Amino acid sequence: MLNVICVKHGTKYSDLHVNRLYSMVERHLTIPYRFVCFTENSKNINSNIKIIPLYDDPRITGWWWKTYIFSPGHFDSKDINLYFDLDMVIVNNIDKLVKHLPGYFVGLEDLGRVFNKPQKLGSAILRWQGTMYKNIWEDFERNPDISRKFPGGDQDWIWSLHKSRLKFFPKSWILSYKWEVRTIHELIKKDNKLFFKQVRDVEIDKDTAVLAFHGTPDMEDVEDKIIVENWQ
Repeated sequence: MLNVICVKHGTKYSDLHVNRLYSMVERHLTIPYRFVCFTENSKNINSNIKIIPLYDDPRITGWWWKTYIFSPGHFDSKDINLYFDLDMVIVNNIDKLVKHLPGYFVGLEDLGRVFNKPQKLGSAILRWQGTMYKNIWEDFERNPDISRKFPGGDQDWIWSLHKSRLKFFPKSWILSYKWEVRTIHELIKKDNKLFFKQVRDVEIDKDTAVLAFHGTPDMEDVEDKIIVENWQ
């Protein structure tokens, strides 16, 4: 079974983000799959989505709940798991994300690559086999305070544990919308958020399947045709 997975915790993202991710996957994945959302609040989420509840633990916040998807009780050992953050816009077929380097733990190369930062994992998109890598959750669950040592969040924790095993998707498949499709020079800051100075039609390579919206601007703040037509 192929599981397509997301996590919604707290109020940063809503049922709208979950439902639109599901809709994009429906349009752009031809391999049979089950869509799974880990959340403590499933109100208004599409009934076709399987909900795995997040329990109450004040020691775990925000993106650190992403480690829970590696808990061994959720999926079968023969499953393939494909995870997406909720701030992704899928624009082309994503079958290749499932098929690339079968059997390996594969992720997005951190988008700091744009600024020639050292290579590391970006956990916005991950793919792994079945119940492997359970220590990502089990080690963290035993000591959630370890998060203080990893200010970059869950992705730095995962990288520290498994960088010798991790492979990356080709860069052209998943691009930062604000840094690699558009540019940092097209942004302005207002009320502590970034916005594009103007609406612009852009062209992307046919190999590009996903546009990443990390930080701001948010997808809902962008009126470019490619985003409006695909984030729905």
